[in-house]
Amino acid sequence: MARTCEGPSAAGDPSRSGIDRANAYFNAAIAYNRLAASEAPNTLCRTKGACSQQALSLLDQSLTSQQDNQISLTGDAQQVAANKHFILRRTLARSRALQGIARSGVIDASCGAPSACLTDAAALLSAVTVDIPPADEAPETARLGCEVLDTRWRINSDLGREREYLYVEDLRRLVSSCPSFAASATDQLASIAFDRAERVKEALVSADPAPSVEASLGAITDYRDALRVERFKLPANRGMGAIYQALARRDPAGTRTYLENAVAAYSDAATLSASSPAAERAADLENLGASLLALTSVTGTPGSEARTAMAERAAATLQDAVDLSPTSARFVLLGEAYDKTGQCTLAIPAYNSALPGLAGTAKISAVLALSAAYDACGQPDLALQALNQANAAGTVSAEVRYEIGRKEFDNGNFGAALRALQAAETGVNGAQAADANYMMSVAETITRPSGWQQSALTHAERAVSLNARTWKYNRQACLATILRAGRSVKDGSSLARCPDTGTPEADLLRGMYFLKQAQSMDVSAYNLASQTQWRSVLRAAETAFTRGQEALADAPEREKFVFFDDLQTDVDISARLTQGLTVIQRCNREITLGPQDPVWNDLNAFYGHYGVLKCS
Repeated sequence: MARTCEGPSAAGDPSRSGIDRANAYFNAAIAYNRLAASEAPNTLCRTKGACSQQALSLLDQSLTSQQDNQISLTGDAQQVAANKHFILRRTLARSRALQGIARSGVIDASCGAPSACLTDAAALLSAVTVDIPPADEAPETARLGCEVLDTRWRINSDLGREREYLYVEDLRRLVSSCPSFAASATDQLASIAFDRAERVKEALVSADPAPSVEASLGAITDYRDALRVERFKLPANRGMGAIYQALARRDPAGTRTYLENAVAAYSDAATLSASSPAAERAADLENLGASLLALTSVTGTPGSEARTAMAERAAATLQDAVDLSPTSARFVLLGEAYDKTGQCTLAIPAYNSALPGLAGTAKISAVLALSAAYDACGQPDLALQALNQANAAGTVSAEVRYEIGRKEFDNGNFGAALRALQAAETGVNGAQAADANYMMSVAETITRPSGWQQSALTHAERAVSLNARTWKYNRQACLATILRAGRSVKDGSSLARCPDTGTPEADLLRGMYFLKQAQSMDVSAYNLASQTQWRSVLRAAETAFTRGQEALADAPEREKFVFFDDLQTDVDISARLTQGLTVIQRCNREITLGPQDPVWNDLNAFYGHYGVLKCS
């Protein structure tokens, strides 16, 4: 047909009218466009691009033979309609030829570079107002209008996403007005919505700054639009679940709602992937289990029936994922789920199964979780063993060493605790750093290595600077100051390390500080001023001890017996306050008391331990 229409008996016959030649060239161009669009081989064109270029050349000749403005649009209505159809069909054919050239990648085409060819094609159809009447009223007009919409959206799509608003509108009109195009247009709209949502999902992970909450929720809407097409139901549910999980981390105000929606999306995905390969279905179950696990933490209260039920559902889901396709990450999640259900005996093997395949921070977290599970099962020796084995195997971590030090400290192994905590000291922060410094100070006070007085004081002060609200840190700083003594105690400038909080224990510590200050003073029998100053400090100690006794009358039980970590025993505050007054009486020579007296050993065990039994 192409050869016939462009040959000497048709378009090439100079005896024919311009109208006839225009039609012949047009029909030949239509044939070449069809050849370009066909996958079947042909003998007329070397390539698809060549067919499209030939179609464009023939359309140029058709226009030369009869311009659009030479076609009559007046007179008989039927003829006018036919003429309008011809103009539109020729415009449509020219756009298709230009698009074909662009898609072929030809760089020396008559229309220029591919982008220029597409721009020309889009410009031709953008000027067309497409009216689609009911097919039973004007079938040819309806068919032609639908073809224009179908071609125009494809050209605008080829030009890039910046024209998305244009081609989406054409696709929506195809869905609503063109039954024969509706299915493919619906599929394309779903594909566009899905791709748009996927870009937001990927940006949530990699972009800086990440998309806003509003943009993320817009992606959810796009995923829901994609759900209308069967092939997108599974990946769209997966995408929605991922975005909801990300939003739960980024927007705390909506955490619970986001996680509930993530659970719903991944539940649908898990149902849809029932017949998928095991690895894919396991991934859906893993994501569902992880979402349920996160939701557990914001459901009910610790130990509540609602929270336990949610954790049990998470554990069951993750167990299914592990059974289908075991991975270290899934074993870790399974261990966490069993932890939350209170089933430490099931959490332990899960964590142990995870460890061989983990490295770095993931392995450190799993080791710490395993140790905590052993503790929960009442197996502290195995908890410490797990940490030591990991540390010996090269899982070098300040957190692991801190936990080793803490456990050794609790076990009373202060030398081992000190070594572990010293190794962890520079790598821990916040509450762990404060606690590590406190335990090191106590351990140094007990083991007394070289230079322990200054080191114990330094660590105690560091603990207080990190967390002054924890009283035992203040107690240790006060005791370390007393043990260190020196110029700051002698002149009283370090008294703030023994803060006056109004409790019996605080009064005991301040009294001890004043005793140490009196002991540090230079007192001369020939210097009345030094004697007067010394007695005033002793009176300050006496006042502190007396105030402590008065405070005991209304003190709660927990303030009457206090555990001192450095002594590893409960201290009877009342007895020690009374003994403090006894020490003052001895210093004032109101009584005589020495190692030969029955009460001396108990007095020495406390006041002698802190070096405040001497008088000057």
